[in-house]
Amino acid sequence: MKWVSALILLLFMVGPVSAMNIEADPRTIISFMDRSISPELDILRVTTDISPDNHLVFQVKTKGEWDNGEDSDYLLLQILHEKTYALLIPLNEKKESRILVYEGDLQSESQLMSIAFSESALTNLHAGFDAKHIHRGAEFTVPLDWVNFGADFSFDAYTVQAEVQDNSLQISKVYDQARKGRPEEKRITAITLLNNICSPKK
Repeated sequence: MKWVSALILLLFMVGPVSAMNIEADPRTIISFMDRSISPELDILRVTTDISPDNHLVFQVKTKGEWDNGEDSDYLLLQILHEKTYALLIPLNEKKESRILVYEGDLQSESQLMSIAFSESALTNLHAGFDAKHIHRGAEFTVPLDWVNFGADFSFDAYTVQAEVQDNSLQISKVYDQARKGRPEEKRITAITLLNNICSPKK
């Protein structure tokens, strides 16, 4: 009888751990809904995939379409990969929607506003960086030939107010962050992320 009780107790202990492991999917960020900000600024999720032409695709979805926000509002994909990269597209679809790429020193997600971002040469060195508006969000494309598969790689998404100049980016306000309210993600190697993306989705 004691053995049965111990087994039941063990099952209760293992159950939540298994659930946490399933939810800890490095391919996807499920964001908490924030009713205090307007729908176009509220990030719902970030998903990753590989395109047939060997590009990493990051899809950022928001609760609503851009309506009456500021022209200085942007959707920002942050990639931590040897440096901190900020890939931006204006939330206003009427503005020019080419991808903007800036880089700065490698810092944690929580330090976004303190990073001195300068214009990156990535788009000149590697073909395939792109961004486009989709229904309630944006899609960012990154060429796989840029990725150092032995280095750590992590990503996050933000809605921000920013001043964009030719050679610099100054973020003045963060409206929402996909990982907001969670502990800082443990970084994994790029090859581990790629293996997860290519594995069957549960």
